This record gives sequence, C-alpha cells and structure tokens, in this order.
Amino acid sequence: MSAYPNTPLLMLPAAAAVAYAPHFIRAFIVVYHTKRWNNINPRGQLERVESKMTKAGWAMAKRAESAHVNGLETLPVFYGAVLAALHAGVAKDTVGFYSTFFVASRVLFNFVYILNTNQLSALARTGIWTAGMVACLKLFLAAAATKY
Repeated sequence: MSAYPNTPLLMLPAAAAVAYAPHFIRAFIVVYHTKRWNNINPRGQLERVESKMTKAGWAMAKRAESAHVNGLETLPVFYGAVLAALHAGVAKDTVGFYSTFFVASRVLFNFVYILNTNQLSALARTGIWTAGMVACLKLFLAAAATKY
C-alpha cells in the first residue's frame, strides 16, 4: 500500500513541477554561459544574451524554454482529464496509472526536447508528447463511459 493512496491527486503537483523544470534548466544554462542572471526581465533575457553564449548553449536554452511552454500548454488538459475521471468515479487504479504515465512521459519529453539535435530525436519527442496526450484522452473517455 502506498503512503499516498490518492496517486492521481499527487500527480497534479508533480505534473506542474515537471512543467516548470525546464524553466529552471534554461536559467542554469544561461547562468553557466554568461555568469549572470537578469531577474528584472527574465523572459526577455535569452534574446539579449545570445551573443554571449555558444551557439549550442543558446539553442539548448531555447529548447528548454520551448519545453517549459509546452509543459504549461499541456497542464490544463491533464488536470481536466484527471479531475473529470475522479469526479466521474473512474477506478483510482486506472486514473493513477494514466496520470503517472502522463507525468513520466513529460519527464522523458523534457529530457528528449532539451537534448534534441536531430530529426530522429525530434520524432521521438513528438511520439512521447502524443503518448502523454493519449493518456489524457483515455482518462476523458473513461470518465465519459461511467454512469453519472
């Protein structure tokens, strides 16, 4: 028995943490290359420091930023799927499996996206993203299939 019997609800903050992780990775990359961080306007910093970074470092920071934005874009779908499934009475084991699968897929997505340098890894990233979205779809469909 898990110390956290409601794994699906635990996956909600876990998914948020995974969505925000690339933001901090981007910051680390920028600081590593420039030895500074501009907290006055951090969103615009990446464009201002491009000339102070290696091309590869800047590209990796850009991919980290994109992974972060993508994570934020997927959060509402995931939250809606988990909450709809729980509200509809879908078995917690089922919701727990798909919600854990989604979070794991996002961890892998971030890793592949940030390190991506070729078409093959870009294709893998797309497949991983699709698998996570299919998990959300399965939760929505399971919720829709219950007798309310």
